[in-house]
Amino acid sequence: MSDATETVVEAELQPHEPSPGEIEARDRVRAEAEGMTHHQAVSALARVLDSVGDAADAGAPARAALAEWHRITDLLAGHGGPYTTEADPYAQGQLTARDR
Repeated sequence: MSDATETVVEAELQPHEPSPGEIEARDRVRAEAEGMTHHQAVSALARVLDSVGDAADAGAPARAALAEWHRITDLLAGHGGPYTTEADPYAQGQLTARDR
């Protein structure tokens, strides 16, 4: 990942009020990632990187999806098992915040 893309991903992961499109993009990524191993998530991240092109020029939903894949691959690198939203503290925190 280029430094410019890394900067976009880091900015996207900062706390902010997400748009409906960003929420939908993250939810789609999490649903697709269910049961994936780290290697599978890395492959999915690579596909998204290829499809997004220049992340700085991408729309908010595309940046959110890219950032979510990046976050999930990082989580799985230290987790060792398949991805589940139930075992993802970040996703659980967001879901709890939405229910308030």
